[in-house]
Amino acid sequence: MGFFSDVGSALSSAVSMVSNMVSSLGPLAETAAKMLGVVGKYLGPVVQIIQIVGMLLKVLMPEDDIEEMGAKAMEADKKPEDFDSNAEYIDYLRDEVQLDKEKFDKANDIEKAARTAVGATIVAKGIGEQKGFDIPLTAWVAMAKLNLSDKAEEVDKLLETFKNGKLEDFAKYVDGKLDIKKEGEIGDDLVEMYKELEPNCSIEEIENRVMKMDTSGK
Repeated sequence: MGFFSDVGSALSSAVSMVSNMVSSLGPLAETAAKMLGVVGKYLGPVVQIIQIVGMLLKVLMPEDDIEEMGAKAMEADKKPEDFDSNAEYIDYLRDEVQLDKEKFDKANDIEKAARTAVGATIVAKGIGEQKGFDIPLTAWVAMAKLNLSDKAEEVDKLLETFKNGKLEDFAKYVDGKLDIKKEGEIGDDLVEMYKELEPNCSIEEIENRVMKMDTSGK
């Protein structure tokens, strides 16, 4: 899923497009615009990660597509606030909102990015609802930087490991932005996680893997 030949102007246009839909989407528009601003060039891999985790947790059905869900949300009469849960809103979009296929197929890159961000925001909220905690955008970006776009179980394990308010620290670890003490704590948590996730790996292999998760190159 590749977006933006001209990242700066295209991204700005997509943010503006979503931001202008507050009247029809409500707070969802603001959150989706924020997603575009934070995720930027990582939109494609972030969406892929959200998609596979959504499938793993059954937030999404096999036939669901995030971009189509976003397009439906942008055309729908109802907002997420009209439902008791995000899961009910997703069911509504899936079962009751008809996709304008002709309009969908003719969309330009800006429109594709905008509706993809809206769809990803909906599904990410559904994942958070399923998990019982908020997932910061920076955590999704960190996992995209680690090339976890096809590793649903590993992503799910990371979310569980750092769910107690530590997902921001995990993201900072990936960016090399923690002090030595906190970096050591997050590194230890990662080592323990991978020992459980991959019991056949040696401690040396796991420690090397964890050290390489710092993508800052420091």
